[in-house]
Amino acid sequence: MVHFKFQILLLLIAFVQFSYAVPQKLLLSVYYESNCPDSKSFILKQLQPAYHLLHEYVKLRFVPFGKSRSINYGDDGFECQHGSAECLGNMVQDCALHQMKAESDKNKLAYVACEMHSEAGSQGRLDCVEKSNLSSEQVEQCVTSGQGTILQLESEYFTSLVKPKFVPTITINREFNQEMQDYAQVDLIGTLCSILTDSQPCARYYNYLALNNLLNTQTRNIH
Repeated sequence: MVHFKFQILLLLIAFVQFSYAVPQKLLLSVYYESNCPDSKSFILKQLQPAYHLLHEYVKLRFVPFGKSRSINYGDDGFECQHGSAECLGNMVQDCALHQMKAESDKNKLAYVACEMHSEAGSQGRLDCVEKSNLSSEQVEQCVTSGQGTILQLESEYFTSLVKPKFVPTITINREFNQEMQDYAQVDLIGTLCSILTDSQPCARYYNYLALNNLLNTQTRNIH
């Protein structure tokens, strides 16, 4: 009986240790535009590798609106920084992401990256929607029925809370920090790792950078 109680105690200790080991995820919100070159560069070159490395520690939230604005509360459409095609692209992405609410962040990022790479949605094509195994009929209905307008008005509201001076803009846990915003554009992994200092992926990342810097220094000294 004592041995059984001891086993239960060990299981409880292991459960507590495991519970504490589960990382608290950072909420990384990305405010961007479908046809924006800077948004495209950030999502493909910064966000994708950062999420690949730190997916256990980061939760993603996409807000495709940027510096657009609604006209007459959306009744007369939207005006977008890079033209009307971008307005369509923003709405297509909002509709698709709404359909993906229950899916993983990995799938959402893959979809958004496809759109940013191809600009399919802004050209009226649903290639990325279909590639993500979403219903193109539902996305098209969302865009044409008025639901897409409602989703864009929501994105406009959330974007207005941040008041982005530059697109893309990021917030971490719904907080905007200009210094982190600036660093994130050139080194999102380093920006996130400055917060996730105890995470193993960040330790490996900095070890790799240190080793790579050492090897480069030795190579220059040899020559």
